Amino acid sequence: MNQNIFEYIKSILKRYGVIGRILIINTAVYLFFLILQIIEHLYVKEGLTESVMNYFAAPGIPAELAYKPWTVFTHMITHYEFGHFILNMLVFFFTSAMFVTFFSERRLVTVYILGGLFAYFFHIGAYYIFPVFAQQVPPGILGASGSVMAIFMAVAFYRPSLRVYLMGLIPIPIFIIAALYIWSDLSGINTSPGESDNIAHLAHLGGALFGGLSIIGYGKMKHWLDPFDRLFSKFKIPAISFKRKPKMKIYQGGAQTKYMSDEDFNQNKKLRQDRLDAILDKVSKRGYDGLSQEEKDFLFNESQRK
Repeated sequence: MNQNIFEYIKSILKRYGVIGRILIINTAVYLFFLILQIIEHLYVKEGLTESVMNYFAAPGIPAELAYKPWTVFTHMITHYEFGHFILNMLVFFFTSAMFVTFFSERRLVTVYILGGLFAYFFHIGAYYIFPVFAQQVPPGILGASGSVMAIFMAVAFYRPSLRVYLMGLIPIPIFIIAALYIWSDLSGINTSPGESDNIAHLAHLGGALFGGLSIIGYGKMKHWLDPFDRLFSKFKIPAISFKRKPKMKIYQGGAQTKYMSDEDFNQNKKLRQDRLDAILDKVSKRGYDGLSQEEKDFLFNESQRK
């Protein structure tokens, strides 16, 4: 069936949920600035794109946040160069699918937002802590790199033996890729002043650190990110919505109705998680085709439950 562009976007949102919505928000902002660049070129309006970009990029000098505080959020959905945009979105797309399988869509939004915030303040803080940056003005940042790094590292630290396929052919444990990312950013900050490659390596490392911190204590009844999950679910984030799940679930069984207490619910949740972990370990060793049909069905149902 043929679809117009609006029906196509709607189908993406329905199929990919929060992942699709975050991708579309980033894409819309990138296209907005692409159009601005075209207008700037055609009408010789030099500086137009940069002047508008200043209202989206997070400033290098913290005092500037006093008159544009929203930039601590807008910077993580804003890209100027196509290469920067497409690389971030590709890594986000493939990593977020694994993230949602292990955690949830709600936690994905939490780690995306908090990871981006932590990455920014880690980047700024480093310029005031380390003597090597004493004579430098902290550069402002933009892009989803810190948020994406937080999501990627959360998956890598939670399931380091999970195998991913480079170029669709070469299986490699995800922790090796994570280690290469970290090594690359550490190498990037180990340069002489004035030799910057215009990559916010410190922000990347801040995002990676937050990703590692985000999995500490995961699996317990209460996790330190739970309050943030609830907080962000209350805000009407554009194109993102959640359906709240009741703590007490009701199961219909013929003429009888079974009510599950919070204690039983949490126990049932732990058993499902253990089952999911076992299946994912099997996937990492034998691949998806090594699963039985029942295991595939369970994995699919759990991804929908999230």
